[in-house]
This record gives sequence, C-alpha cells and structure tokens, in this order.
Amino acid sequence: MPKKTTPAETWNYEATVATVEGIIADLESGSLPLAAVLSQFEQAVQALQQCETYLHEKQQQVDLLIETLTDS
Repeated sequence: MPKKTTPAETWNYEATVATVEGIIADLESGSLPLAAVLSQFEQAVQALQQCETYLHEKQQQVDLLIETLTDS
C-alpha cells in the first residue's frame, strides 16, 4: 500500500519562492483585474508566511547544532 504524503512532506521552499516570484511578475504586469490582484496578493502573503516559518524552524535547528558543538 503506498504511503500517504502529508502537505508538510510535499511542501518545497524553492517551489514556494518561485510561486511568489511568479505572482509578483503577474502583479507588476498590471494586466490583472482587481479581484485577481487581491487573490494573488493573498496567496503570496500566505506563501511568504510559510517560508518565514520554515526558515525560523531551520534557524532554530542550526542554533541548536552550534550550541551542541560549543558545549563539547
């Protein structure tokens, strides 16, 4: 039986950044209707929040590793 993947297992930082970059390009083009602009902006904010959380977690891991090395 195949293993189910959770959103955390399929989420990818680089892909999320690329998505945000694409949204920014769309917004800068000025060709979207206002409703689409607001929707795209909301999607970008959510994606950036995910990235910020991911980077914060990774920074905590790095800090812990450094602390472990300096305690030795």
